[in-house]
Amino acid sequence: MILTREDLIDHFFAMIRKFDRTGIDLFEVKSFFNKVSEVRLFTPPTVEFMTVLKTYRSILFHEFKRSLVPSTSMWFIANVSMDVGEALVSLGITDVDHLERCVKG
Repeated sequence: MILTREDLIDHFFAMIRKFDRTGIDLFEVKSFFNKVSEVRLFTPPTVEFMTVLKTYRSILFHEFKRSLVPSTSMWFIANVSMDVGEALVSLGITDVDHLERCVKG
């Protein structure tokens, strides 16, 4: 169970590091965003997650976006644009080394 914003961010980056371009990746992304939508203790950085996914795992992001039902809340969030630099800073990533550790491991 995810209790803090930092736990959620760590979980997100752990998830995208282990992607290996299989069909299971799409299932994991859907499951992750479903869990994020249930968080009530704090406002999850959903748009930031979408932006990072779109930038660093673009094919998977587009598959995920295509799988969404139009006009649902997740579909709308997937269509919001945000600068990737702002998204990374919002997620606590402030330098290239930290970014590489988060995305590549």
